Amino acid sequence: MSWADRARVLADRLKPSRLRADLLNLTRRQRALALIFLGLFAGLSAAPLFFFPALALGLTALIWLLDGCRDEEKPARSAAWRTFLFSWAYLGAGVFWVAFAFWNRGGAFIYFGPLVAIGGAAFLAAFWAAAGAIYVRLGLSGPVRVLAFAILFLAAESVKGLPFTQFPWNLPAHVFEAGGAVSQSAAWFGTWGLSFLTLLMFASPAALAGPGNELQRRLPFLISLLVLASLYASGTHRLNSAEVAYHEDLVFRLVDVDIDQREKWAEGGEALVRTRYLELTAAEGIDEVTHVVWPEGALPLFLIEDSTSIAALTEILTQDQVLLAGTPRRERAAEGGFQYFNSLVAIQFTGQRPRVLGLYDKVRLVPFGEYVPLSGLLSSLGIQTLQELVAGYSPGIEFAALSDANAPPFLPLICYEVVFSGIVPGGESRPDWLLNISNDAWFGPTAGPVQHRNIAQYRSIETGLPMIRAASRGYSGVIDPFGRNVIDIDRRYEGVTDVRLPESGPLTIYLMTKGLFFWVIYILSILTICAVVVRNQRQT
Repeated sequence: MSWADRARVLADRLKPSRLRADLLNLTRRQRALALIFLGLFAGLSAAPLFFFPALALGLTALIWLLDGCRDEEKPARSAAWRTFLFSWAYLGAGVFWVAFAFWNRGGAFIYFGPLVAIGGAAFLAAFWAAAGAIYVRLGLSGPVRVLAFAILFLAAESVKGLPFTQFPWNLPAHVFEAGGAVSQSAAWFGTWGLSFLTLLMFASPAALAGPGNELQRRLPFLISLLVLASLYASGTHRLNSAEVAYHEDLVFRLVDVDIDQREKWAEGGEALVRTRYLELTAAEGIDEVTHVVWPEGALPLFLIEDSTSIAALTEILTQDQVLLAGTPRRERAAEGGFQYFNSLVAIQFTGQRPRVLGLYDKVRLVPFGEYVPLSGLLSSLGIQTLQELVAGYSPGIEFAALSDANAPPFLPLICYEVVFSGIVPGGESRPDWLLNISNDAWFGPTAGPVQHRNIAQYRSIETGLPMIRAASRGYSGVIDPFGRNVIDIDRRYEGVTDVRLPESGPLTIYLMTKGLFFWVIYILSILTICAVVVRNQRQT
């Protein structure tokens, strides 16, 4: 066979209609293995690889396999199972690092690692499975089914990410590296709007095979290519015209200590960690610094109550500097005992007694890390073990900017609070910058810290606000109002980095309209699908 003949054979096998037919002809076992493989492959689209074509291939194949469910005895159940297998692998590939956090804690937590990694991914996949079942129940065919798919699976992402798990991690939009051209559209539509467009664009190749004439099959894919090109072109223009100024009167010292969590929390760890933070804080150039930033839970103690640490800092910070530090905090509860908070405190050190300028308590706690969902129900059932292992923090009252820390008003976001859209207010209440402190050391050398940084960058794009990040064994640094890493510190670096704060950018359309553009597009899409479904029902 000549090379030309081989090329023709290969081209024929790669035709969308042929690929769809091959998938639909798989045996039950082959189909299950293919779905798991496609899900794992789609996981390559997440940070740090950002290989977004993998997600397009995975979603296209999933739609084709869902098409075959209509011929099954129980179409909805079959669709739920097929979607579950794909999403279990896809979502699991994106959050496998959670298991490392449990292993890193040691002790009884080790046994929960595999359970959370495998079982947690299965729990998240259940929401996608429900979307798959509804998708097949709608009975849509032709290119319009791509729109229905995008609507339903974005709804699944929102349900699993907001009310239930509070874990909107690795949204479809996050396959585009933050700070790049396409990611800039989050300034107009928000991350959820870009996620909807991503699902539409990446699912559109599925329309190339299946019902409809040739124009109908090609049109969604061609429109998606045009939309992607437009996002890239407009984002490139936005970045090329971006101008960023800096506050010349402010110098922030980011302190990074490279220490293992087991060493930090072991006997004698308190004194060891305190010494290293104090020595680095006092490094050369401290007299030129206006603010010192320590990450979330920097010291394994209650900093505000620790006279040894405060006395040492008083000797180091002698120029009215302000310490912005993450620390656990406690206060007496009305019913007795203590309430514990994961907090950020702003302390100014003068020649006199240090004074607290501001205090923020973390509002959104990490499920199974800082609190146990439905813990009251678990306790009533006699299930106490996991609840006793968790720190048992109480949530803060509300998100609040700190305006009295000798710096422009800023909104503190502790750890994974930064993954939520819609927290930063607009209008007159809009802060000048964001401060994200975190302890990413729990996640070790996995994709977790990279994904965390990428999501944090999206908050800057959405709001037009710069961000300073201090993350233990994560990626500390400075992010400009366009989501670009101006300063990016290696996660294993130990030392100090003195940085200047970028000025805030112009108010974004997303923040100005509270995501109105996205909601208009999404609601119109839902109405379109409703109209098609009603028309189909009248014709039958």
